[in-house]
Amino acid sequence: MKHIFIINPAAGKGKIEKNLLPRIIETSKKLGIDYEIHRTTAPGEAEKFIKRICKNRDAETTHIFSNDSTKDILRFYACGGDGTLNEVINGAYGHQNIEVAMIPAGTGNDFPRNFGPVNAFDNIEGQILGHARPIDIIRYQQTRIDDYTAPPPRYGVNMFNIGLDSNVVELAGKLKAYPFVPISLAYLLGVVIVLGKKEGVNLEISFDNGEIHRGNFMLIAIGNGAYCGGGYKGVPDASVYDNLIDVSIVKEISRFTLISLLNKYKAGTHLKDPSTADFIIYRKSKGLTISSKNAVRLSSDGEISTIKQANFEIVPCGINFSVPLTCESI
Repeated sequence: MKHIFIINPAAGKGKIEKNLLPRIIETSKKLGIDYEIHRTTAPGEAEKFIKRICKNRDAETTHIFSNDSTKDILRFYACGGDGTLNEVINGAYGHQNIEVAMIPAGTGNDFPRNFGPVNAFDNIEGQILGHARPIDIIRYQQTRIDDYTAPPPRYGVNMFNIGLDSNVVELAGKLKAYPFVPISLAYLLGVVIVLGKKEGVNLEISFDNGEIHRGNFMLIAIGNGAYCGGGYKGVPDASVYDNLIDVSIVKEISRFTLISLLNKYKAGTHLKDPSTADFIIYRKSKGLTISSKNAVRLSSDGEISTIKQANFEIVPCGINFSVPLTCESI
């Protein structure tokens, strides 16, 4: 097995090079593994790098594999935030003998929370000695962008957000760039600022069973994982193993109602509050389509784009994700 660490120097306000990289090198040498360090140079570069590595490896091993299948495995570690992991997933998907891991060093670091404490993923030796397991991912395809040809499908591993959450994610990304704003507070500050605007979105949401919802909504969360925004458990019943997408649709509500539920929303207990049945629609589905007359922001694992119409569908066991040794019993 070869271990390839994808370093995003921009994540964590530049602390990866100083704090994380020396520990990766020290532990890799200690364990005597075959490893490589790759520093990303621009957004999207990690995905291109991984695709190139995988295609070259596939071409070289089409006819000849070693007797020890573990020697043919490449494990890519996303060393950054959820956006870095998204790039790694999109680069690795569809290739054989590939594993993906994450060493969290970003703003939210939400995806690892689905497996256990985030600090367990900071244990480099535990990461290297961990084992991969197949998990679901979500394929999404934009189907209408004015008069332009729709781009090819992409993949998300954690969560898609439209409405308030996507606006908060976009703003938090700008706030964390300021040296006086702690990374841990960027999302909360974003919530406070966005709440002052209270911008909803007018959408049609069509599920694969024929159920349709139309109207103005405060937010829509489409989850493979349960967490977003640095630990907010917005889709609390989501599982990366159940072959289903969890969808939470929040109708327009007052700022007071939203603020009163914020702690429950973070803990993932908001669905247990009987009052939320009046304005939260929660569904599990294998697929759905989101449509809007006007372009809306879409947060894909924390990466912002705009859409008018997009299809989302589950890809069961779409990627092999390596879990640290200390989380394997979870």
